[in-house]
Amino acid sequence: MPQSELFTASSFVNLAGASAGVFVVCGALQAALNFNPRWLALVMSEIVAVFGMYEAHSAAVPSDYFIAVLNGCLIYCTAVGGSTLGSTGKLIGRAKGRVGLNGINERRAFLSNWF
Repeated sequence: MPQSELFTASSFVNLAGASAGVFVVCGALQAALNFNPRWLALVMSEIVAVFGMYEAHSAAVPSDYFIAVLNGCLIYCTAVGGSTLGSTGKLIGRAKGRVGLNGINERRAFLSNWF
């Protein structure tokens, strides 16, 4: 697979790329480590947005950071929306994790709902 088909620094400069990055990283942490608290995607979205603003502006003013925080919220909402559309709302397996309705510890899948 050519490197140009994977994520690159330039692929994060738009909403789709930034949201996809947050979605993939949070989904991977959720599937591999059963770790994805509600705040994780928001923190990652804000980091991506502020870093993108920092890279784009050599002389940033305070209003640029305010806009970056708003963009981080937009990235977060887009990633959560993608997660919600793809989720079944069910947990899988029996592993260390949340306790399901039947009282059994269940593990969250990649496309499990984040909330």
